[in-house]
Amino acid sequence: MDDELRTRLFDPQAAHGLVLARRPPSRSAVACVVSDVVWHDVVRLLRWATAGTGGLNELESGRWWRLAAGCADLLRRLPGLSDELSEGWQPDSPTEEEQVADDARGETRVLQVAERLAALLRTGEPVPLQRLAVEVDELGAAAISALAEQSAWTVPGARP
Repeated sequence: MDDELRTRLFDPQAAHGLVLARRPPSRSAVACVVSDVVWHDVVRLLRWATAGTGGLNELESGRWWRLAAGCADLLRRLPGLSDELSEGWQPDSPTEEEQVADDARGETRVLQVAERLAALLRTGEPVPLQRLAVEVDELGAAAISALAEQSAWTVPGARP
């Protein structure tokens, strides 16, 4: 993610401008409110995905946990928001170019998906909520992978 966008994400006024820029041209009140809610959450997710922690493990684990929880919360609300817009709800599967290699480390996966989500935020084209759901789901899965990789998991009774 370029420095200019990262700076805008963490500047409250600039971030609000990014959210407002995503409003649909129809300008119906419902469409504008749904757009604002969804893109505000996307900005928040991108903040967690790109936040620096100075390499402190206890902060990193909290960052990954909050990112995964935020993704789950948005995914839980997207079908209802889609219904408000009278959009059908059948999220697509990720395309081959959208899929992140399974062998990539969690943090690498988070950064790759965050780049795609940032591109959707910056595009002037309408983004169906089903399409957005695919990326949010991928971001949440990557955050869980990053959290699991840094956690000291042990199996009781397992031999070293």
